Amino acid sequence: MSVRPRRRDGAWELQQQGRRRGSMDRMILGAAIAAAGLLQVAYAGAADLKIGLAVAMTGTYAPYSEAEGARCMADKLNKAAGAGDPKIELMIEDNRSDPQLSVSLGQKFLDAGAQVITGVPFPDALIPTAQIAEPYGATVFSAPNTQIEMQQAGLDNFIAGAVPDPINAAATADALYGKGARTVALLVSPDAGSYSEKLPEWFGEVFEHLGGKVVSKLNYSWGTTDWSPQIASIKALPQKPDAIHVCGVLPDVGILIRQLRANGYDGWVAGCDAFDDKSLEGTVGDPASLEKVMFATHGATGVDSPIDHFLAQCKADGYKINGIFDALGADMVQISYEAAKKSGTVEPAALREAIRAPGGYPGTTAPIISFAEKKGYPVKAVPVMGFANGKRVLITDTQPTFVPALN
Repeated sequence: MSVRPRRRDGAWELQQQGRRRGSMDRMILGAAIAAAGLLQVAYAGAADLKIGLAVAMTGTYAPYSEAEGARCMADKLNKAAGAGDPKIELMIEDNRSDPQLSVSLGQKFLDAGAQVITGVPFPDALIPTAQIAEPYGATVFSAPNTQIEMQQAGLDNFIAGAVPDPINAAATADALYGKGARTVALLVSPDAGSYSEKLPEWFGEVFEHLGGKVVSKLNYSWGTTDWSPQIASIKALPQKPDAIHVCGVLPDVGILIRQLRANGYDGWVAGCDAFDDKSLEGTVGDPASLEKVMFATHGATGVDSPIDHFLAQCKADGYKINGIFDALGADMVQISYEAAKKSGTVEPAALREAIRAPGGYPGTTAPIISFAEKKGYPVKAVPVMGFANGKRVLITDTQPTFVPALN
């Protein structure tokens, strides 16, 4: 016997659809609540603070790597961490001083969940790195970057651990003028962008604002070992300069100083933070040749400072310390960690806001380092170092007041 199918009117269909939708909605809501719960557990349970460092272990920038100082600080903080504190996981790889490789490593760190990454400290690496990090909410925190292009690029997720080059230049000009120099020759190179080309010009602008005079501007290339053409040009100037300013790396600038002295030049040689490499003394050789050398840097070293004590302890513990750039790496790790503790989260965007919170955080290169005022770089004094009897001495340690390039 067959049974005729019962007619299903529109009301019955709507009722059944409503039941199905209600069941589906409850399933989706339940899944969302579960996912949210898992996410909260992940962040509430002292989740790892993951920092990816693509640093130059080899190549041109190897003497300026911040990795060992970062490792030393991370290990120190992890050992002292309480049960509810975040743990720091450092991911460190060699970028071989190659901007393209640096960007690729940045992507690798992001895929591994890093909230903070860094790379070759120049715009050709850092700008694309910040761009790929933006969808992740991650911060590019370059401990040694100083180039003004990074502050002009409009990247909200970029932070430099050092003051920009115009401030460095202004601090050196103030110190040099204070030592009595009134004329200067500039050595410029396009090889590292504004760092080696514009920084000396910003120095010259401040120097002339103070009452000095730029008497010449000469070109050179990175990797120069024979400075005789530039030295001949300087010797031929109608007015012998009291000082020469150059922003270059070691061993280039050490060779320059040695060859200048060998050719009878006894004036000042002023430079930038790249001079702050312990190989400077060895490359120059004769301690007397350093008597009129000065450079702006990120913290006073070689003068029994707190930075010296931190770096000495790290070295004693087995870390392969380079110098001041390791102190900047330590700052980056410590500030990121303290911001995570203060905010109670390692969620990337919230962490960045906490880094920029008013009041700042304790640092290695300065007692307090604050990003609240400028967002993209810290507010702190700029030490200018010199030499006496072959030993480093602190000449000035202030914040310059006239910095036209940033006004």
